Amino acid sequence: MSEIVLEIGTEEIPARFMPGIVKQMKEKAAGLLAEERIPYGQVRIMGTPRRLVLYIEQCADEQEDLVKMVKGPAKKIAYNPEGEPTKAAQGFARGQGVEVSHLVLQALDGVDYVFASIKKAGKETTEVLPALLQQFVDSLNFPKNMLWGQGETSFVRPIRWVVALLDEEVIPVTIAGIQSGRISRGHRFLSSDQVEIKSADRYMDTLEDAYVMVDIEKRRRHILKEIEETASENDGYLEKDEELLEEVVWLVEYPTAFCGSFDPEYLNIPKEAIITPMKEHQRYFPVVDMNNKLKPLFVGVRNGVEKNIGTVTRGNEKVLVARLEDAKFFYEEDRRLPFADMGQKLSSIVFQEKLGSYQDKVERIVSLSTFIADKLGVMNENISTCASLCKNDLNSHVVKEFTELQGIMGEYYANYAGYDKEVSQGIREHYMPRFQGDDVPSSMPGQIVAMADKLDTIVGVMGVGLIPTGSQDPYALRRAAQGILQIVLKQELQLDFSEIIDFAKSLLGERISFEKENVVEDFFLQRVKKDLQDRGVSYDQVDAVMGVRSLQFYDTLLRARAIERFSGADTFTSLLQGIKRANNLSQKSGGGIFTAELMQEEPETRLAGALGKVEGKITEHKASQEYYQALLLVAELKDDIDYFLEHTMVMVEDEALRENRLALLGRVASLTREIADFSQIVETE
Repeated sequence: MSEIVLEIGTEEIPARFMPGIVKQMKEKAAGLLAEERIPYGQVRIMGTPRRLVLYIEQCADEQEDLVKMVKGPAKKIAYNPEGEPTKAAQGFARGQGVEVSHLVLQALDGVDYVFASIKKAGKETTEVLPALLQQFVDSLNFPKNMLWGQGETSFVRPIRWVVALLDEEVIPVTIAGIQSGRISRGHRFLSSDQVEIKSADRYMDTLEDAYVMVDIEKRRRHILKEIEETASENDGYLEKDEELLEEVVWLVEYPTAFCGSFDPEYLNIPKEAIITPMKEHQRYFPVVDMNNKLKPLFVGVRNGVEKNIGTVTRGNEKVLVARLEDAKFFYEEDRRLPFADMGQKLSSIVFQEKLGSYQDKVERIVSLSTFIADKLGVMNENISTCASLCKNDLNSHVVKEFTELQGIMGEYYANYAGYDKEVSQGIREHYMPRFQGDDVPSSMPGQIVAMADKLDTIVGVMGVGLIPTGSQDPYALRRAAQGILQIVLKQELQLDFSEIIDFAKSLLGERISFEKENVVEDFFLQRVKKDLQDRGVSYDQVDAVMGVRSLQFYDTLLRARAIERFSGADTFTSLLQGIKRANNLSQKSGGGIFTAELMQEEPETRLAGALGKVEGKITEHKASQEYYQALLLVAELKDDIDYFLEHTMVMVEDEALRENRLALLGRVASLTREIADFSQIVETE
């Protein structure tokens, strides 16, 4: 067993790229090793901002032998009636390099064929590794590539060195024109330019001696421990932020935490205006007290050791104070202007070239919010007020400087201006949910204005032809649609979006046009389907529920839950068969109406009688969205449906009688047609 290390040294790679690259490297390496039949103990991916590392533990010294069965001609072609091999069998054996006598017979789909057992001896790992590592590097892809040299080499960042070792031996491989060796690089400022790696198993220790903590998880644990201890030493606690921690992990090679401070006077401005420049611009961790109140402190992480840490701290404090001074100045300037007046310049801010300005968008949001509120039966003046003010803070100095604070600053300014708390809260909340898993708005103005804003964007942007394709979604329409869906489902809102989408289209008028009908509706239905799948609903039940094309999102979820629950009933499978047959036959009807006087046989009178007892109750349950209760009543008809189908000839020559029986089956099929398309559900044993 051997240890293998491949280190690709580069110029600094953007931190946001690294988590995806690490995941991809692990998958690619494991796949290639399996493909090459090389057993190993573990694949580890390590790295820092300036190196990507593949480390393979306990790698076998040689490939496993390849044994495969190669299919030849059928037995009747390979052998004559006397059982002697024909020329076909002899030629096949010769082509596979085996004796005819070694051919074996195996049945395939009921037919006997000859097979040759081919064994290919595995090669030594040292023989395979150069090509495997080259293939591994070539297989990697990145969000953005760079070209350097003569412009022929492409990688995430220019490659400066390559280390490739199998235990103590160098693996000969050339990457981007650089020949592999055993010379790595230590910390850019704390070590000598070149570091010799004597063997793969000493790789991590050697680099740590050169002030490079290459193990990702070790670096993460070290950073977290240091920043938490630093905050604690200053009588504070960290405001947890996993995203920021992940970014900092990929910004340093040898982390050391430090604590800086700023004038408590800055705490008089909104805390978000303090935290945002800390996190987004400087990658500092805010410090809070035991009541989660912001303290005039921050914790940073330097890429180096404790030497001169005081100088580093003071330098970082100066940078942050400059940011905070800007935030304080902008905040004070904004408060001099009445919040209502901030909206006067929205007409000068373009939302989208063909869709007009933000003033145009706000007017549509107001109309759409009123329409949605009316559909919900909500009478609340705060909704229209919130809608009319929701984008005003885009003209504020703070938001122009820190765009991440849109909506948040609007809440502060609306509160300062004396608006109802529900209006202020709605202004902040109308951007929610901002990402998958984010909270949804809790206030009614926030919910309605959020849906109106997102829907206007979706309809407008798609209406000018900017439909998301693959990974291209510059206006984040998928996130907007998912946000609407999250609000509706979380708040259990009874809304039919077919009407709301039509109204949104009418507000945009001639600004938009669609090449395909229902493109927006289909876009939402795709999100609904994915949401059901993410909730663990089986694929066939999802297809069955989506077979009822509905834009009543909460109703769709209720129907899916009912089908899921009902599928566990003992009668489900047998009832399913009857419903499917009834549905299939009823579609052959010419549209006739069932007439009791035309019944001739006991099975049809029995089914009609049973239907008459439960149809009304089933209709009531469906109207009340009590779909599980409706399905239980349908299940009571199981024996009557089966009896009718087993003992009645439906497709008789008498047209009137045939149509009457088909109409009776149509009544059966209609009981579930509004709940799900049961033909999509796969029957199980």
